[in-house]
Amino acid sequence: MLQVLIQKKSEGNYELSEAGVSRAYLTTMQRLLMHYAQQALKTPPPEAQAMGQKLPAFANQVIKKLDDYFDQLPQFAAFIKEPNTGRLGAYIGQNFMPQLEKVKEKLLETEIPKYKAEYENPYRVPSNDLLMLYAADFAAAPPLAYKPFDPEAEAEEKLKAAELVLPGEAPAGSGPKPQPGEILLQRYASAFVTARPLTYTPDTGSGDTDDDQDVATPSVPQQLSFRNFVAVINTVSRFVKAQDQQGYAKYYAGLPAVQQSAYTFYTLLQKAAQQQSVDWSGEIHKVMQRAQLDAGQANKLKDEVEAYRKVSQSLSRALAAGQQKGMPPQLAQSLYPQLITIFENNGNLAEKRTALKMSLLQVSVPAAKDAITEILAPQLEELVGLYGIA
Repeated sequence: MLQVLIQKKSEGNYELSEAGVSRAYLTTMQRLLMHYAQQALKTPPPEAQAMGQKLPAFANQVIKKLDDYFDQLPQFAAFIKEPNTGRLGAYIGQNFMPQLEKVKEKLLETEIPKYKAEYENPYRVPSNDLLMLYAADFAAAPPLAYKPFDPEAEAEEKLKAAELVLPGEAPAGSGPKPQPGEILLQRYASAFVTARPLTYTPDTGSGDTDDDQDVATPSVPQQLSFRNFVAVINTVSRFVKAQDQQGYAKYYAGLPAVQQSAYTFYTLLQKAAQQQSVDWSGEIHKVMQRAQLDAGQANKLKDEVEAYRKVSQSLSRALAAGQQKGMPPQLAQSLYPQLITIFENNGNLAEKRTALKMSLLQVSVPAAKDAITEILAPQLEELVGLYGIA
């Protein structure tokens, strides 16, 4: 059956589906293992290429969920004939997230036009979906043969069949191949039986509904990514630390209005954290006028900045804790952008848990890894409330 690798969110943007994420993880692991085999193990290119071709079948046996890419690392090490699982783990941890992001971007770039052509085509009808999903079944179905109805001949055939088949025995031979409609009924018989009947509620124009949560309301799109927020805050911090007022003014003036407003909200939230009074109604109104945002967009931006501020502080605390337990500063610097990617405001929680484990493979000091995990694992779970992801 055709796998849909991307999906459209209620906000209107696109993201990888569960199948798309699985494809991205497999492709990433395939690339990294083949590169490692050739560069670190000096495996001849033809042999490495043969390994790469066999890897999807191997992964299909050992990977049942995303976490298995972490849990089954010894199996992958054995697959490429690497006796030192720790060395492979350090390499995977250092390169997995950067490579995964490239693979995801390429998948989206490739799949979005296909998705739009198939699912956003104004001429698309359900029958087209059936044809796409079951094209192989329709192609393999035998052609229908027309035979004029002959009552005497039909009675004779039934008599012959009754003579050839003893009671309790199945008829000999495979018989005619089932038609596509029969295949659908057999495959989804339980779904048809358990399906609820459709209900229709007339539109009275009153605006009242029996169940408010069933009413679809358009959601406000994301206003700012976590990556952009961190870039703005860190850049401003460098100007402040260097006491470069002129550089700061030039940088701030060149920012898009939404990012300027995000920094405004950040400074106000910092004030509120110090128990200083903030007129949020008035400040939000100022942002609306300055950045040409409506009330929904302005409030959404404030909520995003508030969440990003908490997450950013957790990342800084985790890396500081790791360094206190012996993690080299250079490793903290290289790990930081990977954590930014993992804690981005998209994707799903299960994938982020796996991605965090994969990235922390490069932290070889157990006490440092434990200190980082102790802070970031709970922070991941809080993203359900902060970002609204599941």
